[in-house]
Amino acid sequence: MKIIATGVEKKFRKEWIFKNVHGTFSAGHAYALVGPNGTGKSTLLKILAQFSLPTHGQVEFVHADGTAISIHEAHQYVAYAAPYVDVIEEFTLSELIEFLQKLGFIPADLTLLGFEKYMELSPGKAKLIKNYSSGMRQKIKLACALLSPRPILCLDEPTSNLDEKAKQWFIAKLNENRAKLIFIASNEALEIALCEHQIAITDYKN
Repeated sequence: MKIIATGVEKKFRKEWIFKNVHGTFSAGHAYALVGPNGTGKSTLLKILAQFSLPTHGQVEFVHADGTAISIHEAHQYVAYAAPYVDVIEEFTLSELIEFLQKLGFIPADLTLLGFEKYMELSPGKAKLIKNYSSGMRQKIKLACALLSPRPILCLDEPTSNLDEKAKQWFIAKLNENRAKLIFIASNEALEIALCEHQIAITDYKN
C-alpha cells in the first residue's frame, strides 16, 4: 500500500498553507508531520487521507501491485483519529462498537469485553460516551483506529488528554500496527519519536 502526493498545495483565502508537497509514503513506515501549532499539520493529514481536497496537486492511493484506488473508495482504507473528531456521544460503548462494525471500521467479531480488554479499561456498559472523561474518549477513539483492519492509520496529536499510563498503552498498541502506513501529526517529542520519517510543514511554505 502506498500514498503518492504530487505537487500538493493548500490555500485558505489569500494565504498559502503549504506548497509543492511531493512524496511517496509506503506501508511499514511511520511519518511524522511536524511544525508549530497553526502551520497546517492537520490540514495536510486530512489531504493525505483524502478527507479533504488540495487547492492544487493530487493524492493517490496505490495497491502494492501498482493498481490505483478510486478516490471514491479511498476512505475505506483509512482509520483516522483526532481530538477534534468526535465519536457519537449519545451512544454507549456497546452501541458505538455495533455502529462501527456495521461500517466495517472495526472487526465484526469484536465483543464489548474484547474491546474493554484491549483498552485496559471497563468504563461501564450503560454509561453514555458523553459522560466519559476527555482522556477516556480519546482512548476510545485511538482504540477504534488501532483495532481497525484498514491499512492506513492517520493520527492527529494522538496522546492529547492521555495520562502517562495511557500514553504507554498507546505506544505498545501502535507498535502492533507497524505493518500499516502510519501518519502522526504532532509537535510533541514523544509522538514524533514513534516515526522514522519526518515531514516538516515549514519546508513547504515558499
